[in-house]
Amino acid sequence: MSDYFCISVTFLDQRFHGRRDGGEPEWPPSPLRLFQAMVAANADQVGADGDLDQALQWLEQQNPPLILAPTSAKASPYCLSVPNNAMDIVGRAWSRGNYFGSSDSSPAKHRTMKTVCPTRLCGGDTVYFAWKLNGFAPDASAPIAPLMHAARRLIALGWGVDLVVGDANVLSKDGLQTCPGERWLPTQSASVVELRTPSAGTLLALQARYDAFLRRTSGGTFSPVPPLTTFNCIGYRRANDPLPRPFAVFELRHDDGSFCAYSQRRLIHLAGMVRHLAIQTMQKHSPPGCDEKWVDRYVAGHHRSTSEPHRQFSYLPLPTLGSQHADQLVRRVMVTAPVGDDQVLNHLAMRLAGHQLQPLNGNEFGENGPPSLVPVKHDRVIECYTNLSNTWNSVTPVILPGHDDRKPAKTRRLIEAALEQSGVDQPCDFQWSAYSRFRKSLSAHKYGKDKKPAGYFRPDHLATQTAVHLSIHFKDDLQLPGPLAIGAGRHCGLGLMAHDGNR
Repeated sequence: MSDYFCISVTFLDQRFHGRRDGGEPEWPPSPLRLFQAMVAANADQVGADGDLDQALQWLEQQNPPLILAPTSAKASPYCLSVPNNAMDIVGRAWSRGNYFGSSDSSPAKHRTMKTVCPTRLCGGDTVYFAWKLNGFAPDASAPIAPLMHAARRLIALGWGVDLVVGDANVLSKDGLQTCPGERWLPTQSASVVELRTPSAGTLLALQARYDAFLRRTSGGTFSPVPPLTTFNCIGYRRANDPLPRPFAVFELRHDDGSFCAYSQRRLIHLAGMVRHLAIQTMQKHSPPGCDEKWVDRYVAGHHRSTSEPHRQFSYLPLPTLGSQHADQLVRRVMVTAPVGDDQVLNHLAMRLAGHQLQPLNGNEFGENGPPSLVPVKHDRVIECYTNLSNTWNSVTPVILPGHDDRKPAKTRRLIEAALEQSGVDQPCDFQWSAYSRFRKSLSAHKYGKDKKPAGYFRPDHLATQTAVHLSIHFKDDLQLPGPLAIGAGRHCGLGLMAHDGNR
């Protein structure tokens, strides 16, 4: 009995131009992209309520597929000359009888340059999408035959220039193991790669959207085509990737909807407010089977035993990154949990949403008052702290487990101990300094040249320990997912790492 229905897509040119939300490169290609390409390639057979329609509706209801894809790298960018969406100017010129001579009348004059940066496929040219058949035998799986025929009619996946040859087969588990490429697994855990997948009703939604496209200019008016909304977003991770810590992010919003911008120097105060709110919430609504001791240990972070590994929430205010003009004020806060504790984190995050912070000093946030926690999934700032990266730099200083006595050899040993305590056991090189690679981060010094307190506020129990800014580069091109926080202050926003091309 066969185990998997597998569609393979071989690229004729080892470049892929597909983009996901926000214009970021998409790799591997999403299952929804494949589904849409199959519908487009078989448009002459879709909509007749025949075997192919039934097969596609069966496929959209299956669990997300396993994806096997070649390794990838960012290809060299190039420029294209594209229309500048200015045909209204050309139309007005033509209406005046100006068909020749003037630049306004020539569509070729209204063009602009667009920079394109495709994804380059390394070590292969074929992507495999494998759906588990859940006990179906090939001869009993009626939808398989029309899907095989439809896959072999594929012509492009991504942009129109991403020409492909499609194929489909039914493979055993052993047969699938022989297919080359990195294995991307759908996961319910926190993931740094989110891909769109078809869901029940996607085929009908695509047909309705195409009908709306055909009628967009009927009646003498233009009706914009609505976006496709019938699909799922599923997290994917490579089989050999380290598991990322689950996280939930909240924006700090005032009652009028505006952002609250909090000083990065006092970010541990903000972490304390979120921690206090979490304690209050979990004392009233703790997960099933958890008692007051769990709240004290896991939520509040009170750790008394040294014989057992300690698991707890971390409360990480996020200085604003992502642009060379970013001011690094704190507008978001992240709550993280240990690997595998996604359900516990979700339980807390659902109950924190919408709550207002409770500062000890009532006027700490000025006239607008304390902000509320508004859940947010993804944006450019969050990606600086969570996306895969080979190099990580500290935004806030790493508090080492001791004092280095200004001896470099001892500093190195303390950094190695801090990495181990923080669960970073992958081979890496590191450098340290009193100053961050992020220009607007504060230094690791406790005092400035005027002998007055400087840098970030620290908890009292960490005030005497050495702090450094750290840059970590993982060996063998290992890409590590965030969030990543290192050192003795890692549960309250110190030792927070990020990556950003515009430092």
